[in-house]
Order: sequence, then structure tokens, then C-alpha cells
Amino acid sequence: MAARTLVDVFTDNAERFTSQTIIKYKPKKGGDYVDLSWAELEEMSFALAAGLVDSGLGPGDRAAILSFNRLEWIAAEMGIMLAGGVSVAIYHTNTPEQCAHVLRDSGSRFVFVEDEEQLAKINGLDLPALEKIVLIQGTLPAGDDRVISYQDLLSLGLERGPDLADELARRRDDIKPDDMATLVYTSGTTGPPKGCMESHRNLIAMLDAVDHAYGGSLGDELSLLILPVSHLYPRASGYYYNLYKNIPLAIAESLDTLGQDMARVRPTYFASVPRIFEKVYDRIMAEANKGSGLKRAIFTRAVATGRQRSRRLNDHQPLSPWLIFKFRLADRLVFSKIRNLLGGRLWFAVSAGAPLAAEVGEFMHSIGVQVLEYYGLTEAIGGTVTTFDQCRYGTVGKPMKGVEVKLADDGEIMLKGNNFLGYYNQPDLTAEVLRDGWVYTGDVGRFDEDGFLIITDRKKDLIITSGGKNISPQNIENALARIPLVAVPFVYGDNRKYLTALITLDRAETEKWATDQGLAYDSYEALTQGPEIRDHVQAGLDRVNAALPRYETIKQFVIIEREFSQDEGEITPTLKVKRKPILDKFGPRLDALYR
Repeated sequence: MAARTLVDVFTDNAERFTSQTIIKYKPKKGGDYVDLSWAELEEMSFALAAGLVDSGLGPGDRAAILSFNRLEWIAAEMGIMLAGGVSVAIYHTNTPEQCAHVLRDSGSRFVFVEDEEQLAKINGLDLPALEKIVLIQGTLPAGDDRVISYQDLLSLGLERGPDLADELARRRDDIKPDDMATLVYTSGTTGPPKGCMESHRNLIAMLDAVDHAYGGSLGDELSLLILPVSHLYPRASGYYYNLYKNIPLAIAESLDTLGQDMARVRPTYFASVPRIFEKVYDRIMAEANKGSGLKRAIFTRAVATGRQRSRRLNDHQPLSPWLIFKFRLADRLVFSKIRNLLGGRLWFAVSAGAPLAAEVGEFMHSIGVQVLEYYGLTEAIGGTVTTFDQCRYGTVGKPMKGVEVKLADDGEIMLKGNNFLGYYNQPDLTAEVLRDGWVYTGDVGRFDEDGFLIITDRKKDLIITSGGKNISPQNIENALARIPLVAVPFVYGDNRKYLTALITLDRAETEKWATDQGLAYDSYEALTQGPEIRDHVQAGLDRVNAALPRYETIKQFVIIEREFSQDEGEITPTLKVKRKPILDKFGPRLDALYR
């Protein structure tokens, strides 16, 4: 019988694949990876479920998780669902105020926190619904009965599990496909985050659509979990699908250890955001440019061959014997060495969250790693995707299984087929985004001649200059982000004669660049304002401007001494800019560019 709920997926596969490894994780930071079997994950999750039930969690009650990716995160969410509860994910980078909003709005009775740093964010907050705080690691604070350790909850569940077995079985049987499974809070670019109610039916339909998009092409795979699973996309692609298809996953310790983690676990695929692929591309190109004239020539010729092969494959054209020979030679001399830096077994990846530059996608495919692009909304739980058979870089593919896509008269993208249950406690906002069965995405796009969707902008972010030109800042910002060292750019110009930009720099990359250039500087802030950095950014800006129509070019820019900060309310956890807070803070510096 087909699984009705994510709980069914979990328990059925735990019974089928008892002794097989499903998760590779690090018990300690910087340590070695350890294998965890289905049986071990099931025992841990059921113990947590029993501990939660014994502590008072009822069917439909919300329990939150405030932590970065780790084994305990996955076991906690499965435990919450096995107890009949609803999981509520909180970004580990959230401020105390943002955490408080999610906990209050969701009415969470329990919250799992990763460590003492996360515990400090919610200690002392007025959270009337919150009854228990489960500390995953760290020392319990004295005198606070609400705080218990993860291990104590686990021990309680192991002790009480046999007595609660019948109750847990009843709760599992009582879960209906249309019951809420998880409450996912949006990143909040236009106001306080809203809780998207996702049902078990939503999640199963999404997993089925993802499987259909892969076309049965996956075999003996191992994925690497990179992005924070606080959002739905990393969960769906990062571990829900692994549980669904019995594909082992390894949990990356952090983005800082990504290179070492890839070398250790040697994944065959992973899901990420465009920025990761752009960094890989930039670093490869930077290293190639450091080589001798001969090495640069070999690299350039190899990439040209790889791009030619990529285009013919994606256009379903045959490869000539000469092209096959040239690619094999390029692969032996260049591409295999690059892939070895990525673990040696990587053959595809998934990108979502923002449009991936066509140049980057095609380059990755050229070196033997095909990147599939996904577009969708938490509210629609599905959208479009490029596949192994239908891949065109610069687009986000065609509709997924069970999803309809169309454009409104003003170009707004509309999705239908697997709509969410609505915003938690906000029926008026639900009615704004969900009309006549269609989710109005707020994104603007168009279809190319073959039906591939191209994202062009956010509807509410359009800039209208004093000359009456409608300009998409997102497209320009994506291009600016491709300039080496640039982190998150911000384009401005509403009701102005021309466009300007705020530029933030990636500190680690900028300091490394300065060292490579032999630059001396008194402080990082002084470095960002130095002529060498400005000249470097200006050179990149000139290249971007050369590809833009005159009215879209950036005439002036200012470099900010630091990166945009989530703590300051300037960006979301997914690195989307919040335009009003940035304008409120940096408006005078932008205004000065027009004097």
C-alpha cells in the first residue's frame, strides 16, 4: 500500500531496511563520520516520541527545533511526528526576537535547542505556551525546571516506551494525510515570517514529484546534507527524499568544513543554493588563472570542449567521435582533478532558492557534474524543475508532476496542484496568496519558445526610474554577485535618474585576496575602502554594465564595511535582501551618490 504520511514512510522503511545505513554523522565536531542504521534511527526517534508523549505532548501540538543540522535534529522531527505532533523549524541564525515570534505565533509547547548559545536566545522571553526546553548539548542551567537534557528525554522515552507502545500505535493510525505535519516559517522579506502549514499529503506528493523528476536515474547514491533544514527545500531534498527512497545521507558539519566533508564521505550528489556553485566556479577559475600560460591554455581548451559537449547533450544531439575523444582527454587532464576536489564521485547536484547563472550551470555540467534547477514556493510545495532529459541552463525547467504553471497578465507566476493548507492563524493573508486554487507567487517570469520557465524578477521589487523605465533589480544583483569577492549586492534607483548599488564583500575571500595581492592594511574596514578593492569591484562592474542596456547600468556604487546582517534585520536566513531595512539604514549613503 502506498504511504499515506511521512510517518508511514519512516516506519515502513525502517522495517524493510533495518540494518542498512541511512545516516552518516559526526558525534563530535572535527571528528570522523559514524554510520547509523535504520534500526538505530527508529529506536532513537520512537524513544523521543515516547518521552514527548509522557511529558504531555498531545496530537496536533507544536514542538519547535532551534538548531543547525545534526543527527538529533532529524531524530527530533521524526519523534515529534511519531507522537502525532507538528514540527516547527527555527533558523539557527535567528535573533532572539525572531525566535520569540515563531514560538509565540506557533504556540509551541516544546522546543529543542542545540546548545547553550541557542538556549540563551529564548531564556527570559515571555512565552506562555512553552512548557519544556530540550537542550541537545551543554550544561543545564540551575533552577530552571523547564529545561531538560536531550539525553534525559531519550532515557525517559526508552523507559516509558513499552508502556506507551499502544498509544503511539494509535496516534500513528490516527494521522490523516490532510493533517498538518510541519509548520514552515517564511524568511520574511516583506514583514514578520508567516507560518506555512504543510500536510502529510503535501509532503508525499512533493516527494513523488521529485522522484518523477529524477526519472528513476538514481542508483547507488550517497547525498551530503549542506543547507540548514530549517527551510522546506533542504528538508525535502536533503533528508525527506532520502528516507523516502532509502538513500544514505551524510550531514556536513558546516559550510566552513564543506571541502573536508566532501573529501571524507565522497557524495554522489547534494542540494544547495546558487551561491555555493558560484563560489566553486570562482575558485576554480581563480586557480586556473594562476597557472602558467600552457596550463591556462589547456584549461581554456578543456572548458570549451566541455561546454560544447554539454550543449549537445542538453539539445539531444549526438556526440561525434572527435568530440568524445576530446572530452575524454579534457576529463583526464583537467576535469577529473576538479571532481577529485569534490570527493571524486559527484555527478549531479540540485540548485534552488534563486536563479543559477547559465554560465555557472553549464560550466558545472562541462566538468561532469549536472546541476538540476528547482523553482517553487513553500506555499505551493512544488513548481518547476530541470531534469536529466530536459535541462536548459538559464531556466528553471518545466512543471513538476502534478503541478500546473501559468502567468498572470502582468507576468506573475501562478502555481497550482499541491497547495499548502494556508498561513497559520492568518486567513486574510492566505486569501491574498491563494486565489481560485492558484498560488500567486509574487515572482515575475516568462516561458521560452520550448516551454522552459525563466524567472525575471520579484513583482514587488521592480524599480521604476524617473524616466519611467521598469527595471528588475534581481537580475542585476545576480550579475553583481558574480563579481569575485562580492557577497550580497543591493541595487537602488526608484524614482531616480539612474541606478546605484550598495556592495558588500565576502570577508574571508577579501582577506585572502588581499594577502595574495601583498596588500598591507590596518583593519578590514580600512581594506574595504581602499583604492585596490574599489578598482577590483569597478572592473567587475564594468563587465556587468557592458552586458546591460544603458538604462540598467550601475552608474555609482558604495562599498559597505561589513556584510549585510541577519541580526540587523537586513537579510533573511536564505540571504535575500530586505529592502526597507537596508534603505532605512543606508539610504543617506545611497542618496549621496546622486549629488
